Amino acid sequence: MATKEPKFELHRCPRCGGSDVAIDLGEGKLRCNFCHTLFEGKKINKAGGVEKLHGNVVEEGAEDIIPSDEIIVTFKCPSCGAEVVVDAAEQTSASCHWCRHIFSLVDKIPNGAVPDLVLPFKMKKITAEQKIRSCLNTYREKIDKTFYDQFSAKDIRSVYFPYFIVDVNAHETMKGDAEKVADEDKDKKTPPWTIEQHYLTLDYDLLIDDLTVESSAARLNQNRDVNSNNIINAILPFDTENAVAWDANFIRGVAAEKRSVNTSRLKEIVVLQSGDIARHEVMKKIPDYTRGARWDDEHLSLKGLKWKAAYLPVWLYSYEREGDKRIYYIAVNARTGETAGSMPAPKKGERVSTQKRARHAHERETRVELQNFEIKDVEKGTSQAWLQTMVGRNDDRAIGSLATGRDEMLLSEKRNYENGKNYAKETNEKLGAERKSQSLGDRFWGNVLGVMAGGEEAHPVKYRLYVIALIICLAIIAGMFVAVFGILNQ
Repeated sequence: MATKEPKFELHRCPRCGGSDVAIDLGEGKLRCNFCHTLFEGKKINKAGGVEKLHGNVVEEGAEDIIPSDEIIVTFKCPSCGAEVVVDAAEQTSASCHWCRHIFSLVDKIPNGAVPDLVLPFKMKKITAEQKIRSCLNTYREKIDKTFYDQFSAKDIRSVYFPYFIVDVNAHETMKGDAEKVADEDKDKKTPPWTIEQHYLTLDYDLLIDDLTVESSAARLNQNRDVNSNNIINAILPFDTENAVAWDANFIRGVAAEKRSVNTSRLKEIVVLQSGDIARHEVMKKIPDYTRGARWDDEHLSLKGLKWKAAYLPVWLYSYEREGDKRIYYIAVNARTGETAGSMPAPKKGERVSTQKRARHAHERETRVELQNFEIKDVEKGTSQAWLQTMVGRNDDRAIGSLATGRDEMLLSEKRNYENGKNYAKETNEKLGAERKSQSLGDRFWGNVLGVMAGGEEAHPVKYRLYVIALIICLAIIAGMFVAVFGILNQ
């Protein structure tokens, strides 16, 4: 499929008119390399307005990737008139070989390399180095010694990674059971409590602003056994509301990874993550249901989606161990400083991760609003809870909290509670009778031997006291032997 010829333009410094402009990695702004003036890009990703979104809106930089041959562009330099040849499929900026003016690609060609938005770096390399060293020092005893010793700051790279930023306007209906402590028992500190079970129907509009989704095929593979570069997801979120309009000067001197997937492949992931966010947010609307909820019926209908392609900034350190197919990484969010890593363990094939999971907590980190919220309490029932087990409570995800057969579980809890009390009572009575039958010396040495047998971990304070007491006793006994021996030799 033919594509239009890309357009290159001069982006000049607003103060001196120079075209030699590049990003200042520490400031997050563009700097003129002639007069050193700092200036910002144009912010176009303002929050809000999601409720007005309808249909599937795809910004120009997020359009489907079209495989094509090399896009060779020839244009005249507007400054000196020289002809400049650029491979637009590989380059987003070029310089005139005569007057050295620098040109930036302004058109969004459909090759995945030119996004709609760029979130500029706002962290110097020395700061990223400090965070990576701190991560290495934290896990020094667990990671491969060679990996630790061979770390070098010169191997840290500034990289822009491709993401889709998605706005979601949806309507959600949820039905299911939720549990709360009855009002009359809210102030009780010990069981039993009266637990009320309600069947709820929730109806609301779900507005999600800037859901961040990977647009690299490599990182969509979340199999941790074969892929370790998904630690990039663990350093989210980014402050995407500060992203600026595409300007190739922001990526001069910085590596950038092309987008390699289209929006159609990610729609299912967006719907799935929107459901996660909805389940998390509704629990804030029903705060009395502290024992959780199980939603048996969920229906999410999309009103509108808006897709924007973006480059997000990362400081990256990678390491490849000989004889190991996996490449290891430590990544630093170049906006927030969040750091995550997947590092080699001493034994080949094993690794040490700074995160229990690689996925970021999108349900807690994405801007979201629930509008037109309605709640209907269809049914109500009560039961007795005998132990403070909080079975199934899950405030983070608010799912699966009500087990099938709740009545049987409560009866089992009651039996265990009563049996436990009876067993403890009988055991205490038995031990008390045994202790009364022992002499004071037997009780003392039995206590000492019991603590010593349990070790320091079981009784840390008593163990140390008894060790000191035994040393003192042994010293006294030794002193007595020395004294008696001395008297006998006189």
